[in-house]
Amino acid sequence: MHLSNTLYDRLKWFVLIFLPAFAVFVAGIGDIYQLGGTEQFVSVINLVAVFLGTVLQISNINYRNGGGSHGAGIA
Repeated sequence: MHLSNTLYDRLKWFVLIFLPAFAVFVAGIGDIYQLGGTEQFVSVINLVAVFLGTVLQISNINYRNGGGSHGAGIA
C-alpha cells in the first residue's frame, strides 16, 4: 500500500495530535461526570494511537529506504 504525502501528513496529525488530545478529553469528561468505563475507553484510544503510530513509522522507514516512490509501501 502506497501512502501519498498528503495522506501521510493527515494520518500523522491524527495520530500525534488528535488521538492523544481526544484521550485526555474523554478522560476529563469521564472524571467530571463520573462515567463508568472511561478508563477502558481511554486505553483503547491510546492503543489505537500506538498501533497507527507504529504503522506510520514503518511506512516512513520504507519510504526513506526505498528512495521515495520506489517502495514507499507498508511492509
